Amino acid sequence: MKNIVTISREYGSGGYEVGRLVAAAMNYKFYDKELIAHIADKFMISESYVAATEDKPIRRNIFHEVFPVLAKTENEDADYIFREQGKFIVQLVEEGNCVIAGRRADYYLKDNPNALHLFFYADTDFKIDRVCRELNCSREEALQKISETDKRRRTSYEYVTGRKWADRHNYDRMICTSSLGLEKCVEEIIGLLG
Repeated sequence: MKNIVTISREYGSGGYEVGRLVAAAMNYKFYDKELIAHIADKFMISESYVAATEDKPIRRNIFHEVFPVLAKTENEDADYIFREQGKFIVQLVEEGNCVIAGRRADYYLKDNPNALHLFFYADTDFKIDRVCRELNCSREEALQKISETDKRRRTSYEYVTGRKWADRHNYDRMICTSSLGLEKCVEEIIGLLG
């Protein structure tokens, strides 16, 4: 039986909300920004710094990869935080029964037989409508926010994991929230866990 769920998602797809609803229905713990708080507390740095590391543009430095001893990169803080977050996620799931939103948890737990890895996506109009309601913004602003957020997620995921973000081979299920609706998604996931 699977008792760990990782949630990866396109911004605006509703995957985060589905994850929260699944956690509540199954009486599982739900983790997202709590992981940022843990890393910040562990290293006595601000949560805003850790969060900024998550969102900063990451660039590969070929010189650093070929001569790691000689080169210092602008990504060293981010690299360290990503490694520590991965270790923490692996330790965290030993407590069992949880849903983890984002943070590359599907990668860190790729060898865990108790983990169910999900990726949520949706039609563009569905995402735009959700973001407009959530942020009280125009459709153009919503589309820009979706594009920028997904680009950051893709870049960060691919930098840390070496895998393609949103590649079906990385997940147990790819779920289209715009065709199923959020409630049906929750029911389906609970069925997979049951």
